[in-house]
Formats: sequence, C-alpha cells, structure tokens
Amino acid sequence: MNLKQRFSFIFSSLFSVLLATVTLTVYLLFAHFRQDEFSTLMAEKAQTTAKLLIEVKEIDYKMQKIIDSNSINKLYKENTQIYNEDYKLIYNSNDTLTVNLTHTDLDQIKKKRRIFKKDEQYDILGLYYNYAGKHYYIVVSAEDTYDNNKLNYLKYLLLGAFIISTAVVWLLSFSLSKKALQPLDNFRKRIQEITDSNLKVRLSEAKREDEINALAHSFNQMMDRIDNAYNRQKEFTGNASHELRTPVARVAAQVENLIQRPDLDNVIRTNLTSIFEDTFQLSEIISSLVALADINSSEHQFSFTGIRLDELVFSVVTDLSKVFPDFKLKFEIENNTGITTEPEIAGDETLLKIALLNLLKNAYIYSDNHALECLIRQGAQGVELLITNTGEVPKIDDTKTLFTAFYRGSNIGNIAGSGIGLSIVKRVLEYHKARIIYNIVDQNTNQVHISFSPLQEN
Repeated sequence: MNLKQRFSFIFSSLFSVLLATVTLTVYLLFAHFRQDEFSTLMAEKAQTTAKLLIEVKEIDYKMQKIIDSNSINKLYKENTQIYNEDYKLIYNSNDTLTVNLTHTDLDQIKKKRRIFKKDEQYDILGLYYNYAGKHYYIVVSAEDTYDNNKLNYLKYLLLGAFIISTAVVWLLSFSLSKKALQPLDNFRKRIQEITDSNLKVRLSEAKREDEINALAHSFNQMMDRIDNAYNRQKEFTGNASHELRTPVARVAAQVENLIQRPDLDNVIRTNLTSIFEDTFQLSEIISSLVALADINSSEHQFSFTGIRLDELVFSVVTDLSKVFPDFKLKFEIENNTGITTEPEIAGDETLLKIALLNLLKNAYIYSDNHALECLIRQGAQGVELLITNTGEVPKIDDTKTLFTAFYRGSNIGNIAGSGIGLSIVKRVLEYHKARIIYNIVDQNTNQVHISFSPLQEN
C-alpha cells in the first residue's frame, strides 16, 4: 500500500467511524426521546384513569370504560388495567388486549414506583398509586405506531445517508490524494532518470509555497552539491591520471632500453624485468583511471565509430607480447551469418582496447600454459568474443563478484594485481551496451563470453 492509498484509507476510515458514531447517536437519542415522550403520555393517562375511578365516587367501572373508549387522547391499542393491593384486577379498559402480569411484575412496580418496558408489540408502563391508605397498581399498555414509523423512517434515512456519504468521501479522498500527491509521482519519475552520467536532472519547482515545493527545492540544492563534488572528483582523477601517464611511460621506455643492453648482468636484468612488469601494471591502472574519466565525461558520449574486432585483438596481443614474450594465442573467426562480412562493431577504440588488454592479460596470467584461445563468432544477433584458457578456476561463489572493483577470486595464488581491471572491463562493455559473462567450462577451463549488439543498433 503506497502513501496515497494509506492516506486515503486512514482518512476515509476515520470519517466513516465518525459518521457512523454520529448517525448511531442521533438514532439512539431520537429513540430515547420517543420512549420518554410516549411514557409521559401513558403516565398521564394512567393517573387520569386512577383519579377518576378511585377518587371520584360517582364514576364506576362501566362509566370509566365509556370514558376511556371515547377519550380524544386515546392511544393506539390502548389498555389500562388497575390492580388492588391484593393483586386482584379491578379494572380493565379493553378485555381483548389484556396484558398478563405476574405478582413479581407488580412487586417491581411497588418497589420502583414506576417502570417502563417493551415487549414484542406493546410499550408497557406500570405506576404505583396510593389513595386513602390503599395501594393500587396501574398498568397502561399501548402501541406507538406513529412514532415507531417515524423512528423506522429515520433509521433508513440515516443508513442511506451514511452509505452515500461514506462512498462519496472514499471516492473523493482517493481522487484528491492522487491529485495532491501527483507531484511526488513526477518527482519519482524524474529521480529515476538520474544516473552517474546524468546528474543534471532537476525537479520542477512551482511558484506556490508548500511542503512539496520546498522538498523539490531542497532536492535540487542537494543535486547541485553532488554534481559539483562529482565533477571535482572526475576532474582530479582525469588530471592526476594524465599527469602520471607521461613519467610512467618514460620510466617504462628507459627500463626497456636497459633490458635490451647485451652487456647487462643477469641479476640486474632480472630485477629490471620485474620493474618493467610493475611499471606496465602501473601504466594499465593509470590508463584504466583515464578510461573511467572518459566514460564519466558527458562530452565523451556517443563518440562511437566502426571497429574491426579482429584487428583490435591483434593490436592488444602485440602490446602484450612485448611484456610477455611467451604469450601464445589460438585465434579463430566463425561466420554464421551466411554472407561474407567483417567482424565489425561500433565503439570507442581506446576504451575497448583497455578492456581487451585486461581480459587477455588476465587469461594469460591465470593460465597454466600461458596459452589461450580467442574465438570471434558472427551471427544474426551480433558479434561474440569468446576467450578461453586452462588453469585453476575460482570458486562458484566468487564468479558472482569477479567484476566488482577491488575484488579478487580465490584462484589468484601469488599473482599480483590491483583488483580493478575486471571492473573497468565491465564498465567499458556496459558503456558499449555489450554483455559479459564468465563461465566455468570444466574444472580446469575458464571462459569469458562477450556479446556485442549488431552494428546498426549502436
């Protein structure tokens, strides 16, 4: 349940409970008022009958029945009964509507002086009457048809009003909450557009002064600070990498020249070779940082050109052979398109060369015979590159994090490395909308599978 639904549900539920409480209270108060009013009429009727029959000697049983039957204030289905102190019925105004009372009922009247109760059809009022030292029990029963009809009408009226009002409020609350919180949905859609290469997205700010507009303003200020910090970081990385690249290249060239001297001592040659390999690794790291800076740079976007993948592989192999003279490669091209085509892809040559350099170098270093196989497969779905070597494979759990920065697999042994090469590879390939998968072919065979999209899709 999202915020709009939760807000609407809580508000509508509270309104429904409040309206139900008010409706029920009105109904109960009216019912209580009807009962009090009708019992008052019955009490007046009972007292009038008792005074005429008991206190006025000229009025006897028959005359009282005539008076009751012709009274203009006669109630519907009215019946008045009078009992003496011996619980004997001495007067009954309507022989067909007699209410049978027990001694217990009469004792209740004597004890409480006045009682009112309701059975299935009649309202019954009992009064205790004392005259000339004698005790009488007066019971009046009648049916309040008129007020009961009004009470039923009020019940259905309130029920209908409750149902209609509740339905309207629920519909309005969901509609208004959706409309009121629509800016938040727009914010969410805009925020989803923000990526590390697109930090210029800003939320629209309205002229009204409310919490949502204040939130948008604060978010835009935060994005400005993040964008500035990110740009400073990219600028520093790019500048530092470019500044380091030249002296490192000079060191590598000088060390390589020294190694080529024929009069060099073998121990010194071995040390210089080790220094050259470390310098080459440092140069790779610097090149990777430069590549990252280029990928993150907005000016570098969409600068793809057509590149032959086979020529790019040969170029990388040439560079690696200078550092690793025993580097061996078995290269094949498989064309499944049915027509003669070149294995061409769209991309940035510098970035792709850095990615392939890291992959082929890793395949060489972690192989047990310093040999690897490279297969380019052309198909209708694009160009695939498969790099395979033999050697110790990492654990299954390690394969999920091989392309994470500064993470190294369980099969590294004593092999030196920075742990950022494969993360650079993944970032470069994602930038080119390519997909890379690491597979364990068998217990001693590793394979990297790269899929490039068809040339026209890039």
